[in-house]
Amino acid sequence: MNKFLLVLVMSMAVKLNAQIQITQSHMPSINDTLRYSTAIGATFNFVQKGANYNWNYSNLGITGQGIYKYQAVTSTPYSILLLSKLPFGAIGYKVADSIGAGQFAFKNLYNFFEKKTNVWRAVGTGFTLSALPFPTGGIYSDFDEIYTLPLNYNDSDFTTFQVTTPLGNQLITLGSYKQKGTRSNKVEGWGTITTPYGTNISCLKIKSVVTEIDSIKISTPSVNLGFPADRVEYRWLSTSEKIPVLEVVGTEIGGIFTPNQIRYRDRFRSAGASPLGPRIKFDADKYSGKAGKDTFYFINQSRPNIGNTYQWSFTPNKGIRFVEGTSATSGTPIVVFDSAGVYSVTLKGTNFGGSNDSTATNMITIQRDGNNQSIGKIAQQQMTVYPNPVNGDIYLNQAELAGFSAYIFDYSGRLINQSFIDQRLTVTTSDLSTGSYILVLRSESAIYYTTFIKE
Repeated sequence: MNKFLLVLVMSMAVKLNAQIQITQSHMPSINDTLRYSTAIGATFNFVQKGANYNWNYSNLGITGQGIYKYQAVTSTPYSILLLSKLPFGAIGYKVADSIGAGQFAFKNLYNFFEKKTNVWRAVGTGFTLSALPFPTGGIYSDFDEIYTLPLNYNDSDFTTFQVTTPLGNQLITLGSYKQKGTRSNKVEGWGTITTPYGTNISCLKIKSVVTEIDSIKISTPSVNLGFPADRVEYRWLSTSEKIPVLEVVGTEIGGIFTPNQIRYRDRFRSAGASPLGPRIKFDADKYSGKAGKDTFYFINQSRPNIGNTYQWSFTPNKGIRFVEGTSATSGTPIVVFDSAGVYSVTLKGTNFGGSNDSTATNMITIQRDGNNQSIGKIAQQQMTVYPNPVNGDIYLNQAELAGFSAYIFDYSGRLINQSFIDQRLTVTTSDLSTGSYILVLRSESAIYYTTFIKE
């Protein structure tokens, strides 16, 4: 009898710790709304792997929250544009309200996915470019197989992907944005994971190595540039959460992994704020306009909608003009921006229960009011370099460009040199031959370019 109980207990323990299998039913579906938190975790070890492993990330902090909202194509802004081109039953996911700055800011950025018994894959993309007043979208000519299903421990695969999105429509053609690369997946671990969301959640760990080139082709002026976008993606998948319990994206050089983005499945939290204070949320009637000309109506969606006082602020704090009797303390202010630039917006709300705030980074893009300028000229004004012509170092006069990657291309589109902009704000040209070149500065959220001559 004792032996029987011992065998039974051991059998139950093995079953509780058994590895799981991820199938089509564990992928997101239309109308799923799933909250996540973002974190900073440079001191954590994300490369640990193996069988029956217990990953513990319970001390991950929280820097913000967002929601994965999966929609039918007909519920996205790209229904008319893409519905007939996407696979039947495709699922839309809003990646961001805004990414980038200036003429090359992407607004209302969506990715589209297809869920099948043997694959979860990206099949399309859609966005609105600041420089153009209409949405655009592209269909993958080679789908990105993010997961080959079902997933089991030690599974691996290697796939390719490619998507070209036109920058324009049948009336205006600015160019195209192309993403092309390979994805190598390996299910390198199984066990349990603990995060601030939950304890000992059964999971599989997947490592994806993505080798990618993003290229922008602009017709006026004629520019054709390519940028490396290589990355390593770690995801811990469960059978209960639809999205990764934890996902970490970063770079791996010499076997050392450096995380750039950390997200984990979570419930609603008010990071560092009062749990009884208002839940702050807001939007605007548009995201770009002309300096001193266009009027922006800010829409306050905070809850509860009564009993709150508000304080609006903008970064940079210059050229902000409240109009039509509104002010920085109005619930729904009306604003004109008199200075060109990219503005982040913060709303702080206070009630009897405390205070909370929310920030929309790089939400508003304001251009100079110059209707005679071409797209290329406006884009080039986003960055000033000197001297030009140059025979030594190029100097940049914008402190916010520190941390950008610098690329130098010749006029055939060939990458000549690549470097990193530090606090000195310089780019060396000492190794270049005499001639004309294109300088591109790129971060995760912005792209600027100009031309220069090497003497």
